Amino acid sequence: MISSPRYVRLNIYLDDPTLREKIKIAAARRGITLSAYCLGAIRQRLAEDGLLPSRDRELDPRAAAQALDRLRRQIGPIGVPVRELIAEGRRR
Repeated sequence: MISSPRYVRLNIYLDDPTLREKIKIAAARRGITLSAYCLGAIRQRLAEDGLLPSRDRELDPRAAAQALDRLRRQIGPIGVPVRELIAEGRRR
């Protein structure tokens, strides 16, 4: 017996009543469902945040390096000087 894919539901409350109509219009312009449009937007944001792989960044090493630099600035220093990490790695 072939089983159908199982989906997890996510409900979103909007703070602006007109926002739903704007999303519906944007989805219709692309010829996709409201759910598909929202899922695409969420996936794009997660890729920007570094939580999902992005095809564009995988193809462009410069963009990947820039994204890594942005992430390093957001996170801040790791607390251990890099030279100490390198020295420890060489000792192993």
